[in-house]
Amino acid sequence: MNTPMYLPWLARKAGISDERAQELWREALCHATDTSGWVGGPEYWAAANARLLELTDIERRQMSPRLVRMARHQKRLLQLPLQAIEDLLGAWRAGNNRRAA
Repeated sequence: MNTPMYLPWLARKAGISDERAQELWREALCHATDTSGWVGGPEYWAAANARLLELTDIERRQMSPRLVRMARHQKRLLQLPLQAIEDLLGAWRAGNNRRAA
């Protein structure tokens, strides 16, 4: 079965792979078949599209906490060299203050 033309765009928007979007499309088609009772009518395609949007929204929400957590870790890793420099400068100043006194 052909996938909708907007599926790659929707996958990029949701932050999922094209393969995962195709899996979600197949799930949406199964759901539409169950709800509408037969394949090919306007109700069928409307149900499939609505379910696809629901599934991609669920995927997007599940992915975002992982991305936020990863960004926080990256921020901490980027701050480590700056923290090390500050610690070295503080130790150097403390050593110079002791020598001067």
